Formats: sequence, structure tokens, C-alpha cells
Amino acid sequence: MSEARYGLNIGTRSIGISSIGSKEILVEKNAIAVRDEKYVIGYGDDAYEMYERTPENVEVVFPVSNSVISDLNKMQLILEYIYKKINRGKMIKGSEFLIAVPTDTTEVEKRAFHELVANSKIRPRNISVVEKSIADSIACGIDPKSPKGNILVNIGADTTDISIISMGGIVVCKTIRIAGNRFNELVVNAVRNQHEVLIGMKTAEALKISLADFSEDAVEREKTVFGRVISTGLPKRVSISSELVTSAIREPVMTIIEDTKRMLDKTPPELASDINEDGIYLLGGSAGLKGIDELFSIETRLKINSTSDPENSTIRGVTKIFSSSKYDGLRYYPEEKEYN
Repeated sequence: MSEARYGLNIGTRSIGISSIGSKEILVEKNAIAVRDEKYVIGYGDDAYEMYERTPENVEVVFPVSNSVISDLNKMQLILEYIYKKINRGKMIKGSEFLIAVPTDTTEVEKRAFHELVANSKIRPRNISVVEKSIADSIACGIDPKSPKGNILVNIGADTTDISIISMGGIVVCKTIRIAGNRFNELVVNAVRNQHEVLIGMKTAEALKISLADFSEDAVEREKTVFGRVISTGLPKRVSISSELVTSAIREPVMTIIEDTKRMLDKTPPELASDINEDGIYLLGGSAGLKGIDELFSIETRLKINSTSDPENSTIRGVTKIFSSSKYDGLRYYPEEKEYN
């Protein structure tokens, strides 16, 4: 096999690429900063640093929304940027790619990820794809040949994917449009309603990560942030409580849990028995919120399996699949499928 092989996961808020030869994984924000609608002035993490800080003639764009590529040209620029970055500034031609594609989308939408790479300046010679849920399962150490059933809940940025996996295939899956970005919006709303102060989405995300706590024995904590007084427009320092943040996002978290329980109700009895024994695999950026695993366990009455670095489980799974021929059966080539 050629050493010029790369795993790729394109998410709403981050893009991950791995070099199979060097065993390096690079993850950056899936963002691009554009001035005057035509001059690119930043990519990835650098562009994200400008988010909510730019003048009117500079826009920070996230080219993926709800697991669908909404701006192909800008997404291609970000792809080429991160590909060159992992190759130390080189644009290596004739490489091979394995791309993680969204599970609960149409084949046409999955095909778009394939064409994004195929039509780029990278000029790859071979592109295969794997379902994101399958990549997640491999990252969790699930044996793809096992007939046992497993349930994975990946709480991403725009969407949450709930999947039942067995024998390296997806038995049933559901995507709901409630995830990390919605949590951030609700934190913004809660701070505005209680303190009459407007904060940005990046500040809301920082509050969510540092203060949200769903543990039964949660201890009240506070964090001080700057915002803008709605009535005067003047800056103001405010102290935000963990209780405010947790309460703001509890309802959408419970919605995800209820959808997970409904998915379990649809699971064939034999697989449900396996899941009752092995529990739920909780993944995605919001899987790291304090006590969320405890809340899932209490509400579902199932064990919760946590993994290290749950936010980057998909790219880790893609890397593992592409690194060993024993996982070849999990990959497929979109051109071999029919599209309407």
C-alpha cells in the first residue's frame, strides 16, 4: 500500500486529517476568514480566532451546516490548506483518501464529500468512504465482525447521531438537529434574560464547557465574563453561575436522551439484550460535559461507556480503519453505488 494515504473527517465546526504514513492526526476549526468577499485572510484555527472579532468587511465562514457542505468552494480551500499543513507545506499528488461521511443523509449528500476531494487541487488517485458511525465504533474498540449490538450517541456541533451497530453495519440510525451549537445559543439566551447582557457564542461555549454540570452532587460554581449591556451598549463584567448554564441546556440534553430511549425501543430484542449488557457509547464534543454520562445512565438505566478524546473519535476511527487491511470491508467506493 502507498504511504501517501490520508484519513479525513469534515465536521460542522472542525476538520480532522490523519497521515497514515506518519501516524499524525491534525484537527483544526473548519473555518475560513474572508475580507471584502474575495480575499482569504485566515484558515482553520487562525480564522476561528477572528470569529466575532472582525470588522464589517471581514466574514468568518463555516462551510458545513447540519452535516451538509453549504459552501463547496470555501470548503475546498480549507481542505487544501489542512492537507498542505499536515504535509509541511507540500501539495502531494496521487494520494489515497478515506473519508468519513455522515450516516443519516442521502447518498447524494455523501457523494458531495467524495467529489470535494476528487475535484480539489490534491488530485488523489483513490478515494473510499466509511460511515461516521462505523468509524466511531472502531474508535471505541468495537469488533466489526461481532454480531453483538451496540448503541453510539455522538453529540456533535449541529447534529447528534444515534446509531445501532452490529457486524460492522448500521442496523438503525437517527440524526437530530440538537447539539453543541444549540447549547451555546441557549446559554446566550439565558445570560441575556437573567443579566440583560449579551455575550458571544465563543464565550457561551467556554461557559458551557467550564460550568455545565449534570452530576447529582454538583457544586455551585461561577465564572466571570465580559458582555455588552443591551440597553446601553456598554461593556460589563458579569458572574455566571453553573446553575444558570446547566439549566439552560438541560432541556435539549433531555431531548437527546429521550430520542436515545425511543431508538432503543425500536431495536430488535436480541440486539437490545446486548445493549442492556454493554451500555451506551457516548461520543462527540459534548460528551465531555461534566456529569452528562451520569445523567444518561440515570435516565436510560444503562451503563455509559466513555472514551478518551470523544470529540475526535471519528478521525481516530478513520485512521484505525485505513491503517489495517482487516477493516477493508468497512470501506466502500461511492462510484460503485447508484444515485438518483
